[in-house]
Amino acid sequence: MSAAPSASDPRREAWQVFIETSARLQTVLDDDLKASAGMSLADYQVLLLLHDAPRQRLRMRDLSEHLVFSTSRLSYQIDTLVRRGWLGRERADEDRRGSYAVLTPRGAEVFRNAARDHARCVRTLFIDALSETDGVALLDIMTRLSGHMSSQHETGGRR
Repeated sequence: MSAAPSASDPRREAWQVFIETSARLQTVLDDDLKASAGMSLADYQVLLLLHDAPRQRLRMRDLSEHLVFSTSRLSYQIDTLVRRGWLGRERADEDRRGSYAVLTPRGAEVFRNAARDHARCVRTLFIDALSETDGVALLDIMTRLSGHMSSQHETGGRR
């Protein structure tokens, strides 16, 4: 186990800036989606994952892993989208224990409309602030962090 970073370690400052910036970015994106499309960022994430999935459907456990949602939070989120007519639920015939969330035609239409405005917001807040070189470096860093977190989770390590 490595020692805690000192106050002068740039990783400590990077951590603070990361936390503040990611929270601000998520808040602004959430507010923009609510104003422009009547949905939350969490709604958008679910619709995006299903839109890009084969046959526009995913098992609930796969959605949970992608979204890092608890089972109860995911269930609430899916129920909300089902009531809006954007998603349906299907029983998993292969094992009869699980279920699928399925994007409806109405959900696909709502997603496509929201995606146009959301892409504009993401470009303004994020993409325009980075050079392509910055994008490559940030992708590398975030991929390493994601892999590190996954390996910590798999080994039960939490530091």
